[in-house]
Amino acid sequence: MELMKMKICIFGAGAIGGFAASYLSRAGHEISLVSRGANLKAFQNTGLTLNHAGETSTVHPIATDNPADIGQVDIVFVTVKGPALTDVGAYIEPLLGDETQVVFAMNGIPWWYDIVIGRGQVTSGKLLDRGGQLQRTVGIGRTIGCVVDCPAAVSSPGFVICKRETKGKFTIGTPRSINNPGVDIISGILEDAQMLAPVSSNIEREIWAKLIVNLSRSPLAVLTGVDEMELAKHSETTEITREMVNEAALVARSHGIQLSLNWDQLLNIEYRSEHRSSMLQDWDFQRPMEIDSIIKIVSLFGKEAGIKTPTIDRILALLTIKARQVGLYH
Repeated sequence: MELMKMKICIFGAGAIGGFAASYLSRAGHEISLVSRGANLKAFQNTGLTLNHAGETSTVHPIATDNPADIGQVDIVFVTVKGPALTDVGAYIEPLLGDETQVVFAMNGIPWWYDIVIGRGQVTSGKLLDRGGQLQRTVGIGRTIGCVVDCPAAVSSPGFVICKRETKGKFTIGTPRSINNPGVDIISGILEDAQMLAPVSSNIEREIWAKLIVNLSRSPLAVLTGVDEMELAKHSETTEITREMVNEAALVARSHGIQLSLNWDQLLNIEYRSEHRSSMLQDWDFQRPMEIDSIIKIVSLFGKEAGIKTPTIDRILALLTIKARQVGLYH
């Protein structure tokens, strides 16, 4: 059965947003991009170009820095970095109709995390949705979590590159206390557009599993300035990684999330590439980094649960100092 063509907005069309927008546009959906700066200018002048595994294609979606220019859509994919969530809360409302679904395809712990699981605390909301704008404007009922496995990068304004030959993978799921049939529709749309989109019955576990990978690479990459493969060459850095991962796994367990740790995949050089992690790419371009959602939140959750996270805390302190020195963290 042919899927209905949708009006889809990509809010924050960087590497991941651009990758998804390219495939969704070529599948026939009406795509719009909310972007800014040099990327926006490139989208408006020459379109969005994706080079995936050596094959290049260009699409020409609507592109603006003002969601009011787009109006209500069927689906919003929020693919901004964590520090830009405040802008999402402030500007997303014109895109939202009564039936609009909002997919948050972002790294780290999401803003809605402990609002949903009912732990009696709202640490994620206080840290990641300061002021509660997203909870008020988007709400939990239309929210869909998404964990992305797609090593894409913006090589120049309007140009996204992904060297890995496999399909981009977008694992989606509803916050576990919410029944939302829209998740199956969105999975079908992504699959029809030649992406992988499995539906998880426990998206929180998927989020923690990806967070473990981010922790094993991103903070140390920023502190050292080297790619994932170089980090794996040194026993000193892999030992720090092992300590951070073990601490995070204990914190996850306190939330009822049992993680199966594959140390070969986490530490061995055979499973690494010369990819510069998302956080390191942000440092390279002097953009605010996802410190709060990837590492600080784990430290805070640990303190709540009475779990010591000494290595995470030390790396967090160093990362915070480095970012503050150049005005990238407040």
